[in-house]
Amino acid sequence: MAEFLEVARRTGVAVREEGGRAFFEGPHAGKQKPQGPLVGRRIGLVVASEFSDFQAYYLAEYISEFGGRPEFLLVDWVPWKCTRPHVKGKGVRGMWDVGVDPIPTVGPDRCGFEFLKEADPKDYDAIIVLGGHSADVMVTEKEVTEFVQAASQQGAFVGSIGDGALVLVSAGLLQGKRATGSKVVAFLIERIGTFQDAPVVLDGTVLTARDTLDTPLFVRRLCQRFDPSFVDERENILRGKRVVIVAGEDFEDVELVVPVLEFIFRGAEVLLGTFPAPMKSRPPLLGVDVVMGNYGVSVPLQEVPRGCYSIAPLEEIPRETVDLVMVPGAFCPWNCIVAETPLSFLREVASAGKPVAGICHAPIALAAAGLLEGKQSTGWLACKDAVSIMGGDYNFDWSAVIDGSVVTGRLPDDVPEFMDAMTEVLCRQG
Repeated sequence: MAEFLEVARRTGVAVREEGGRAFFEGPHAGKQKPQGPLVGRRIGLVVASEFSDFQAYYLAEYISEFGGRPEFLLVDWVPWKCTRPHVKGKGVRGMWDVGVDPIPTVGPDRCGFEFLKEADPKDYDAIIVLGGHSADVMVTEKEVTEFVQAASQQGAFVGSIGDGALVLVSAGLLQGKRATGSKVVAFLIERIGTFQDAPVVLDGTVLTARDTLDTPLFVRRLCQRFDPSFVDERENILRGKRVVIVAGEDFEDVELVVPVLEFIFRGAEVLLGTFPAPMKSRPPLLGVDVVMGNYGVSVPLQEVPRGCYSIAPLEEIPRETVDLVMVPGAFCPWNCIVAETPLSFLREVASAGKPVAGICHAPIALAAAGLLEGKQSTGWLACKDAVSIMGGDYNFDWSAVIDGSVVTGRLPDDVPEFMDAMTEVLCRQG
């Protein structure tokens, strides 16, 4: 096994090696970690309707992965400027329609939520204002700016991503500061402080990120703020690797969004492989050529610039250029089986000796492709029959498993472990 497994173990997850296999397991797998730079830190994530779904998914998974406790603080009383259905007292909705009270597919062991009017600013070690159009909603509300001001005055670290800096501007926290943010806020920062067109900028106790793509680096800088000795060896570790993520209809949003952002942070080239959908249960508009996830994310990705990843039909991707192929869960694997072309792609990549990976429902597709015979596998409970009937050994107790060149992950909560397992097999390739 490569030395990278030691990086994964430092989070507190148990990684057991046995006969060329690796099992990510134990009581902390898929949950908030007991070790890391954010241990003992309570992080408030301020959101109103129209927040960034992508940022919410990522922060929920990776703040907890580094030991912190992320809690979404809901600005739920604003009844205007919401393009999604909004009911007072019923939480808030993201730009692409996900909710965070809680996130439907992310468990309470990864993140929590509270209504901002019921929260006490002194209880938080850091306050982060998410980007998206929600920032425009929040600057109208004195309760929001007063909460952020109070948290800052009581010693909390304060941050924002993208448009979220609008709230920090309104709260007076960027006056005379060096900061970054989206184009919507850049001209304001230029007038009241110093705008820096950089991924992440730290000035004193204020940390700002330019946009969604910079969220992984933002989290690492947050870690360094609480532990100056922290260095994450994942950054750019996969430079020179090409990863194909199968983007089929009804994919699990968090299982595509977070790996895309994290693979980019780790330096990999990301290619989303599409195929004609045998069924479209969520067409946004007739005739629009997009692939839809379960909760509103689409391919092309709404919040990641096209220059940072590619899209191509699976049948046109040269198999010899692929270093790993990954299948997200939900009902994307069903569509892979019905369409058949993705199964052929998986077989051909595996036959070339390259790793194949699947999370949640995706082991069903790997089993249908004949790739799990004699293999140890995890996955959502719906996989157990497909895996065992097709000759594999299924176990829900594992967060992620490496068996030769096959990688499987259990649930959305286990995306960080699944990412580390995929990174391990890619590192083995040299």
